[in-house]
This record gives sequence, C-alpha cells and structure tokens, in this order.
Amino acid sequence: MSTKQPMAERNAAQIVADEFMIARAKIIELAATLDRIERASGNVNDSKNMQLLVHAMHILIDDQVEKAKRVQLLMSRVYDPNWQNLMSISKKGG
Repeated sequence: MSTKQPMAERNAAQIVADEFMIARAKIIELAATLDRIERASGNVNDSKNMQLLVHAMHILIDDQVEKAKRVQLLMSRVYDPNWQNLMSISKKGG
C-alpha cells in the first residue's frame, strides 16, 4: 500500500521528498548526454535539436510557471490538419 498523498494534498516539501530520486536520475541522464556531445567530434552549434535542448533547459531554470507545458510546446510540431497524409497514415473506415 502506498503512503503517498494525492497530488492536491502534498506540499512542496513532500513533492521534493517523493520525487527527488526520479528527478535526480533524469538530470544525471541529461548531463551524461551533454557530456557525450561535448566529447564527440563535430559541432552542433547550428543543430536545431541542440538549440531546442538548450532552450528547454533555460525554461527549466526560469522563474515562470507551467514549465512542462512550455517545454512540450517548444518540442512539438505545429498542428497540421493534414497530418495523417503527411505521415502516410490511412484513415480507418474511409
């Protein structure tokens, strides 16, 4: 049986206590990826993906709210109503 309280009932300190190890692991994983990029040959200064990662990391440390939403929107494609055709996905029943 879990002792975690529902989200709405946890205070900030409880959230940090409950989620610290998971967040820590994700940060270490990201740091390791950045280390591998730095050690590798080549240059990623003009890489759109690298620019997105840097922008996302800035969002994570700024003082604004809705970090997850803002990172998700940053990393997402703009909606295209014709996406199924673009991805070569056939519509069911059509």
